[in-house]
Amino acid sequence: MSNTTVSLHACKTYHYPDIKQAVSTIGEDLFGGWDKCIPRGARVLLKPNLLKPATAEQAVSPHPAVVRAVAEMCLDFGAGKVIIGDSPGMASAEKVCAKCGIMDVAGELGIDLVNFTESVDITTPEKFLHKKFTIAREAAEADIIINLPKFKTHAMMVLTLAVKNLYGLFVGKQKARWHFQSGRDYDHFARLLMELAYTVNPAVSILDAIVGMEGNGPGNGTPRTMGFLAASRDMVSLDLVAAEIAGLGFDDIYTLRMAREMGFSTELSDIPVVGDAIGPLRIHDLEPAASMQVQGPLFIRLFSGLVEHYLTTQPRVDSQLCKGCGICLQACPAASIRQPGPNLPVTIRHAACIRCFCCQELCPEGAIIAKDAIGVKLLKALNLE
Repeated sequence: MSNTTVSLHACKTYHYPDIKQAVSTIGEDLFGGWDKCIPRGARVLLKPNLLKPATAEQAVSPHPAVVRAVAEMCLDFGAGKVIIGDSPGMASAEKVCAKCGIMDVAGELGIDLVNFTESVDITTPEKFLHKKFTIAREAAEADIIINLPKFKTHAMMVLTLAVKNLYGLFVGKQKARWHFQSGRDYDHFARLLMELAYTVNPAVSILDAIVGMEGNGPGNGTPRTMGFLAASRDMVSLDLVAAEIAGLGFDDIYTLRMAREMGFSTELSDIPVVGDAIGPLRIHDLEPAASMQVQGPLFIRLFSGLVEHYLTTQPRVDSQLCKGCGICLQACPAASIRQPGPNLPVTIRHAACIRCFCCQELCPEGAIIAKDAIGVKLLKALNLE
């Protein structure tokens, strides 16, 4: 099989025998068997998307049935040590996994659950703009990394899939630093994500899109049955197929646009898809998170600096929902959030906001929502965005 092959499997529920069979078939499709992927005695890191504490039904993290099936496959084929690890944006990996059910999986299988705290430097490939990254020690020391993203809309990157999920390998406040460094340049941030992903280069990425998330993603959106598991050794190929199923093309997704700029093929016809066909899985009414930037026609772009406030989507606080917990204050890399007093609703200084939407991702109450400015709404209504 080609390294860009995508193994696609229709699954409507998390019925465990079906999940286990699909994961087993993924190994056959992509490697000719899991034994050819996992060296005997290997140290394997499973990297799920552990954004914040939420139940499995809220579709914030990969479902524990998917994590269990992958972990069991690793153990069955002779992995010496399997660990589950991440650096969540909110709370610890242990707390997130306790809430979503992954901790039960780790306990029953006797595998370690790790909250990333230590970092080490790794060198990037020669032609990358970033010369090194400082990532979680567990990732740098793993023999095999298996990337376990969740299909979700994303207020900054449009979708969070395989490439975006590896951002969790940055430990703690490093994520805020990279957001601040990228500022409002989403293409720069997409380049960072691509270069990190292809420096780490996991052995395989397995996307849980049985129930994904639409709307106010990636933390407070609405669960949406997508009905598939998909996997590939190549993250761009996997993300492109998932975007196609969701009714989006490569040009709609920042990381896929950057992939083309970096020389990756983003032609769907170049990707062998085995298992189930894309067609019956396509959906046509996915509710996106609000788009963060609007390019508009040339005459709009020429004056964008003068009217930027009216042509961007910004985080807005629902003061009725805000409990004043302060989590967004701690998460904001630009220090653009203010709180007038303890337990009072926060406010956002939009002149300082870099629109990374960390506040929207992590708000436990769903009180921060991406809102289109009036110019964005007008351009959308006129089909000029």
